[in-house]
Amino acid sequence: MAGTRRFRAAFSPTVDCAILVAAFEKGFAADEGVALELIRMNGPREILGAWSSAELDGAHLSVSLPVALALPSADVEADLIVPFILATGGSTLVVSALLYDDLVEQGMKIPDPGSVARALSRVAMARQKADLPPLIFATEHSSSTSTYELLYLIASTRLIGKDDVTIMEAAPANMPSLLRDGSIDGFYVGEPYGSAVTMQGEGRIVTTKSHIWQNGPEKGLAVSRRWADTNEQTLHAILRAFYRAGEWCASAANREELADLLASPTYLACEIEHVLASLSGFIPHSPARLLECHDFFCVSGNAANFPWQSQALWFFNQMIRWNECPPQAAAAESVRDAAAEVFRPDIFRKAVRPIFAPVPAANMKLEGTLNTRVYVGADRAPLLLGPDTFFDGEIFDPESFATHHES
Repeated sequence: MAGTRRFRAAFSPTVDCAILVAAFEKGFAADEGVALELIRMNGPREILGAWSSAELDGAHLSVSLPVALALPSADVEADLIVPFILATGGSTLVVSALLYDDLVEQGMKIPDPGSVARALSRVAMARQKADLPPLIFATEHSSSTSTYELLYLIASTRLIGKDDVTIMEAAPANMPSLLRDGSIDGFYVGEPYGSAVTMQGEGRIVTTKSHIWQNGPEKGLAVSRRWADTNEQTLHAILRAFYRAGEWCASAANREELADLLASPTYLACEIEHVLASLSGFIPHSPARLLECHDFFCVSGNAANFPWQSQALWFFNQMIRWNECPPQAAAAESVRDAAAEVFRPDIFRKAVRPIFAPVPAANMKLEGTLNTRVYVGADRAPLLLGPDTFFDGEIFDPESFATHHES
């Protein structure tokens, strides 16, 4: 069916744009009467910079970014909401060959995040004592999920903190060359860049997002609140298309076709083997060794697409922790509500009701309590959730969390 509504969306070249690519290439958007147009950009900074001038209707963004933009301290004016999660997991923490050797000497056991954090702390402290420059890691944006998870990992040892490691912004596709020329010591970003560096022997994957926070949200569909209010039918149609595209992407039978689509010059412009690693969950630890990572990258099932407001608040809590939200604002109920309401489960429920998709009955949950999959109440039928644990065993209660920053 020819598209009758337009939806122009920007994406950056990481594997978690898979749903957008499948919705366009396999006709799911057209089936819903939407003429989907995808515009490739280098990363979230470019997407946000072009938000108004490029006449975008939506964007593939790190889910924490719209939360950060909802805070009083935001430096960009953009009233964005997230009605759909495009992917959970899918990111890798990569280090240079030189840093890898140092981390092994300090007791790192791959892919255990705790041992990675302790080894990084010891190396960072040794550099301080030797009056050497701090370790430098790249993420795609200062307010990306990768930044907050990397800080969470580093701070878990209580030995070093935010000021002891430098985190810089870089476009995802530029990270391998920055690692190669020694400008950075590592990076944490969506695949396929970690697999590419490792397979080429230029660095090593030491852990993954799925080990740091199981099924933690990574990318979401961001739209402006005003656009959502005035284009409800188009938004609902594109969400249904994305939901069905996610089911197609999740099928093992479609894995090689999806990898071929993503690897093409139009999208990720990479080797198909580098994409297959993330789609299969067999992640290269070295050029000759694979790590089997369950739930490494999810785009469907287990409520993967549902925008839990408790997860928006987890990122908000990290922003408070790192003093990115003034204490007075952090303690204000209105600011907390604004952060939570960036994620819109109400829109998701309404959009997928015609296709009888099972949807959680609640908007929030305790984060970090599910060690295995469990059935929970849903609007239409029992729904399988989890696991959702953090590597350090912490549990986040969205109804009660600290409003003070890290000392």
